[in-house]
Amino acid sequence: MSKIKVMSELLSNKIAAGEVVEKVVSIVKELVENSVDAGATIIKVDLKEAGLRQVVVTDDGIGMEHDDAILAFQRHATSKLYTDDDLFTINSLGFRGEALPSIAAVSDVVLKTCQDEVGTLIHIKGGTIIEDKSSESRIGTQIIITNLFYNTPARLKHLSSPYAELANVVEYINKMALSYPSIKFRLTNDEKELLNTDGSGSLLKVIKSIYGLEIAKKMLEINTSNDDYEVTGYISLPEVNRASRNHMTVLVNGRVIKNQILNRVINDAYSSFKEDTRYPIVVLKINTDPSLIDVNIHPSKQDIKFSNFDDLKSLISTAIVDTIKNKLLIPKMEIKEKITVPYENISLNLERSIVSDTENSESKERLNNLINFNYEPNNELDIETEEYNENTYVENLPHEKLPELYPIGLALGTYIICQNERGIYLIDQHAAEERINYEKNSYLLSHPTNSVIEPLVPIIIELPVNEFIIIKENDEVLTKLNISLEQFGTNSFRIISHPTWFPKGHEEEIIRKIFEEIVSKGENFNLAKFNDNLAKLISCKMSIKANTRITIEAQEEIINKLRKCNNPFNCPHGRPTIIHFTIYEIEKMFKRSM
Repeated sequence: MSKIKVMSELLSNKIAAGEVVEKVVSIVKELVENSVDAGATIIKVDLKEAGLRQVVVTDDGIGMEHDDAILAFQRHATSKLYTDDDLFTINSLGFRGEALPSIAAVSDVVLKTCQDEVGTLIHIKGGTIIEDKSSESRIGTQIIITNLFYNTPARLKHLSSPYAELANVVEYINKMALSYPSIKFRLTNDEKELLNTDGSGSLLKVIKSIYGLEIAKKMLEINTSNDDYEVTGYISLPEVNRASRNHMTVLVNGRVIKNQILNRVINDAYSSFKEDTRYPIVVLKINTDPSLIDVNIHPSKQDIKFSNFDDLKSLISTAIVDTIKNKLLIPKMEIKEKITVPYENISLNLERSIVSDTENSESKERLNNLINFNYEPNNELDIETEEYNENTYVENLPHEKLPELYPIGLALGTYIICQNERGIYLIDQHAAEERINYEKNSYLLSHPTNSVIEPLVPIIIELPVNEFIIIKENDEVLTKLNISLEQFGTNSFRIISHPTWFPKGHEEEIIRKIFEEIVSKGENFNLAKFNDNLAKLISCKMSIKANTRITIEAQEEIINKLRKCNNPFNCPHGRPTIIHFTIYEIEKMFKRSM
């Protein structure tokens, strides 16, 4: 008797559902993408109990005829691909024809759709059609999903907490709204509105809807291109950052993607303006010929491959650095009121039998960051009439990056107090010197000379055998840094010479740091990135410390050197070097001006 048999269509659909439908957000993603492909201008997503009870997606797209509505639930049935050539020029978000049959195989689905005068209602449970009849003639499509994973208890058991599921959905809808600002998106959970965009086509308005007015005012527009790619969107000022990468949104031909390499490129472009552990808010829209990308490499379609990827990375990095450097990044003190509505106003009354009763505090915090309930009185701004006047939060001074400043004293042994006709400035002496030394050291590392010194006291560095071997294999990196060494014993090195500009007393520490970097990166070692990190480390060691009293002459010297820097407004770790109190702000604090 034959042991090999062809599995039933229902079983194969359940297996496919394991790849396509992992969480509530998977269902929302597939249905919303179908709505976008259908030409919808309004897409509503209504959840009950974070989508674990019910997901309803309603659109005003072109809808379907009766026969197409039935056929849509068969595997590999699609209106988006017909020939092999179409696979290499994909313009739609969906194309495999797997989503609807996979969802229907593990849930209870009601489809209401209409293209002409008579609508169609299809009710499918567990892949079996239960009802097929006419319905109201509202142009568009509505899909209602209930009893998710009712027939696959193992999958149901491993659903995340309601906070995690809701956070994932909010994050995805936010990104889709950013991708399609001309579509009106509305998201509710238990009849509480979480997002409502106006569909006006303004990306900045969508950013305001998601992140709030204050963040939108601190976004910088980006627009660049080469022969293959066009990159547009908005990037945040370095002072606006978050603890996770979730707020770096990359969209390729309208598709939300997750690409770790591009995220790293974006974050590296900010490396001289912020701390390494913080991440900017970025919305990058990449448009290109569909033939230059491959979206058919993962079931989620969120991971894609690029042609001429190095050119794209260089284009993005250069554009971000140039955009930030063209702005004067002096933080200003602002006086404002803000009322935050507590998260408890969002209720999730989920039965304990459905999900674990352990609250996911991380997801709760993430959801709070994704949903903005900020009431800001007397701070209205009409985007279309005032266009977010950037001079309210940055100064664009093409000829003089940092104004002339006159030191008048030192506060707390750390902050240089300066003044001019614009107000009062506080300069962090350590951060300022760090910036000065960083730019000098960066130049020295990128323009190496033969100026070296032989230490009077031998520097001997002993390493584990595996690390010793890695260092020997990468000794050309040390040569480029003008570090000369020789083997000393079994697994030790003696430093023969090193650059003269290594800070005195910290030579061994710097060299050990270099070894650690080479060992940790291995084949992924990047000399430019390493030089940047090394410049930061050395600059910190060379700079004057806090709580150190310096003379007025020394203060003037720091200010004059800072004014010559390419970016005098942040230390290499992202902290501000200078803060500006305008005359108006000072008078307002003292009630001299209202």
